[in-house]
Amino acid sequence: MSTDAHGRTAQARLALLFALPMLAGCNKYELFALAGYEQASFQNDADVIFVIDNSPSMEEEASALGLNFQLFIQALADPTAGGVVTETLSDAVDNYVSYTTVRGSVLDYQLGITTTTVDSSRGTATEMDPGEAGTLIGPVISRGTAEVVPDFLGQLLCETTNWNQTNLPDEDDAFKCGQEAIPAFISEEYLDCLCGEGAWETNQGGGTEQPLEAALLAMCRAVENPPDVCFHSYASSDATDSEGRNIGTFEDNHIGMNAGLIREGATTVIAIVTDEGDNSSQYLSNGDDDPSPYLDAFAQFDQKVRLAAIGPRLDTEGLQATACASGSTERDTVPYWSVKRLHTAALSTGGFYADITQGGDTDCTVSDFSVHLDNLGSLLVNLVNAFELRSVPDPSTIRVFVDSEEVAEAVRVDDGEGDALYDNGWTYEPAQNAVVFWGTAVPDYNADVQIYYRPLDGQPRVLPF
Repeated sequence: MSTDAHGRTAQARLALLFALPMLAGCNKYELFALAGYEQASFQNDADVIFVIDNSPSMEEEASALGLNFQLFIQALADPTAGGVVTETLSDAVDNYVSYTTVRGSVLDYQLGITTTTVDSSRGTATEMDPGEAGTLIGPVISRGTAEVVPDFLGQLLCETTNWNQTNLPDEDDAFKCGQEAIPAFISEEYLDCLCGEGAWETNQGGGTEQPLEAALLAMCRAVENPPDVCFHSYASSDATDSEGRNIGTFEDNHIGMNAGLIREGATTVIAIVTDEGDNSSQYLSNGDDDPSPYLDAFAQFDQKVRLAAIGPRLDTEGLQATACASGSTERDTVPYWSVKRLHTAALSTGGFYADITQGGDTDCTVSDFSVHLDNLGSLLVNLVNAFELRSVPDPSTIRVFVDSEEVAEAVRVDDGEGDALYDNGWTYEPAQNAVVFWGTAVPDYNADVQIYYRPLDGQPRVLPF
């Protein structure tokens, strides 16, 4: 007997054909009685793990990230809008209205920084330096932190970025030490004011970038009960850190090193910035462009995970990847498979992939990071795209509405690589028992999402309206 793409028989398709017009003519109560109902809840917690390439070639890119970071915070949230302590009933009403109509302004975010360096034998060989193997550069930065932008810039520019002193101007005539505004460019004077004189030097990381492994280790170190996938060797060194922990293997005494980075129920967003691809070798081999082992590892955490990557330009038709050559405006080739890993990981998790460079096929300059950070801010504000259902549905009966407008089911797009990519719309994911939104169909926080379906285990007993 023939079936369609959803496994429906001809008889089932015919029954659905007759059922849909009947559903379309129903009011909300009747539709519930026929097909069931699920109203998803609003979640506004986002934990962002920045994985920064701290190899020598990343100076200009890290500078661009730092100079535009203030725009990212502005895109995320205005601390004075919504979610604030109120003193009067009038204030409370105004706060509630702001919260429900501009929910992006009350995004409860946390930020942490680690690096793409996993081999802890870099730097001080006998100790694990901050930022190596998924450890954090500094304390977790939260929405409630008094100085979010200065604190983030301090970690990024003072302790993460590998500066080449010969490339830095000595002074900036327009900059005054202690000013709140971020300067137009990075100078030695600015770094001395921000970090302390000379404290920004000697931050060079490893040349073998492993952002996926670093992100996994950062999560492993953050949760109370790491999944089994965490307990593996990630470097060949037998050295120990200052507290006697083995640098080359994740062990029980590594648990809690990143405490506070990941909150229960929050969405974890991994933001990778690199001019190379991914060379993680613990679960993948050179030449493997499929990041599935790491996507499967992220799925073992009780968190939603989204991945955004700003990396080399990827030409899927020509099977080529390029980035700016170190210290040059010319392009250099990067192993295609290593960049394809990041590209696939980002798109497969509902994130995005962006080019770290701009210019033509030969000329090359650093990309506009204000655009990239704005896109990352938009991703966070719209990151709720998986709506778990209370009952297991008959997938053929699912109908989805956002702000009373029906959303079409997404169509799988074949990119020639066999990756599960979709156009704008929704899909049902049995493994999550969830309706997942894709592309421009992802609802904003203040959207009214209604998902109707016929449960396989009978009608729900509680009416939500």
